[in-house]
Amino acid sequence: MIVYATKLSVKKAIAGVLVIGAVVWGVTALAPKAAETVNAQTAAGEADLGAKFKTNEERVALLESYGWKVDPEPRSEREVQIPKTFDDTYQAYNAIQLGQGLDLTPFQGKRATLYTYELTEYPTGAEGVTANLLIRRNKLIAADISAAEADGFVHGITQMPE
Repeated sequence: MIVYATKLSVKKAIAGVLVIGAVVWGVTALAPKAAETVNAQTAAGEADLGAKFKTNEERVALLESYGWKVDPEPRSEREVQIPKTFDDTYQAYNAIQLGQGLDLTPFQGKRATLYTYELTEYPTGAEGVTANLLIRRNKLIAADISAAEADGFVHGITQMPE
């Protein structure tokens, strides 16, 4: 073990305060630039899925940021109960969510609001396609694009088909 002992003088105390001040100033000077970079990336492309979505306009803007054209009024808005245990269907659905950076497992047994929007146009020309956003306490916990027909499909909002 190495022990270093020194007497604390006024000069050493002032030097220490100046060093700590320089470090704090450097961190605060660089932090806003890092936040601006993240905001610029979000503004240039896709919205942050971890953001708060309090209003209908924010939810529609999220979908539009990924290239989806939707009717701005939700087709439905209803409260749903997420199961306490996931069956195979919910596990497959959560795999889609995990692929886009979301996870339903922390919300098992909780209630959330499901907003369903009608897509006005889908790249393959399919009709009756909807966008679903599952929100709990203004936080997006799941999102998908789906067609309810017998041969329908479900995929994340971050995946735009060719």
